[in-house]
Amino acid sequence: MKLIHGFIAEAPFYDDAHFPRGFSKSGNFTIIESELLTQVGKRLFMLEQGFSTPENTVEEQFVQFCKAQIEGELEGQNKVELLWQKYKKLTKFKPFHSLI
Repeated sequence: MKLIHGFIAEAPFYDDAHFPRGFSKSGNFTIIESELLTQVGKRLFMLEQGFSTPENTVEEQFVQFCKAQIEGELEGQNKVELLWQKYKKLTKFKPFHSLI
């Protein structure tokens, strides 16, 4: 079991729907952010959706952060939470309005 910033590293995380060329080539993430998101993003997604249970206090804090995000109460406190907040903001549906 490999831990990265307190999170269990699972399979690499890719989001081809929102970032078809990868996180690093999207222009939205730094190299370090894209590598971190690729390494722990799958675990973060599984924790946020409730598919996995937290294994340590860092993961428990992240789950609390996700619950508070839904209510709009809490901002990210550490590097991973801030990165996940940025990822969620970029993948949020953006309505398109036309003048025609």
